[in-house]
Amino acid sequence: MGSSEVQDRSRFEFQHGWFELIRPEWEERTAPLRGQRLHILEVGCFEGASTTWILDNLMSHPESSMTVIDTFEGGMEHQETAEPPEKYDLGSLESRFRSNISKCEQVGKLRIIKANSDDALLTLRRESSHFDFIYIDASHVAIDVLHDAVVCWRMLDVHGVMVFDDFSWKGYMEDCYNPRVAVESFLQCAAPELQSEETESQMWVTKIHNCIPATPNPDSCLYYWDKGLAKKP
Repeated sequence: MGSSEVQDRSRFEFQHGWFELIRPEWEERTAPLRGQRLHILEVGCFEGASTTWILDNLMSHPESSMTVIDTFEGGMEHQETAEPPEKYDLGSLESRFRSNISKCEQVGKLRIIKANSDDALLTLRRESSHFDFIYIDASHVAIDVLHDAVVCWRMLDVHGVMVFDDFSWKGYMEDCYNPRVAVESFLQCAAPELQSEETESQMWVTKIHNCIPATPNPDSCLYYWDKGLAKKP
């Protein structure tokens, strides 16, 4: 498939143009991956905008493969919203996804797991799956994002890339529900093993060898947090 044909997205039918807004950024950032043998995981694929782009652009190696996870029922942000139901048309979501991916030459390399990420990611872990590139774009509820991040990180190979979509999205008035708090918590916990870069709406994370070895505390008296120090005067 020639590059001009790959970039012609008119053969697909998407009701939402979310991915098109970030596509130029993806084209630039993934350029070094083209032609390599890649095992890619997408957590949350919705109607297939990013899935079809990955199939067209990153699956050219004969041994490459891709796995996607989705319930095709939408997330809390689609179900508990003031928007009219027809905006997302969840009833036809899976059929739209399957219609779009069927137009990709590399669709035979795609595995579809129709399940929530809680179950599907643990299944992949039990299968000892490993990936070079992971895209997290499923539930936008913070606790779900954190779960997906931690389990996916265990399956990401060193030098692999994990991308969080909608890092700056604020769909809920309470920050404890929004993706940012989950991603920032993950980045802090996994800091010894990563390099991160925030873009306009996403967080790109590269896994590296541990660069911050743990240092044992030499003073046993400081093993536990002193609650007295935390009290305000």
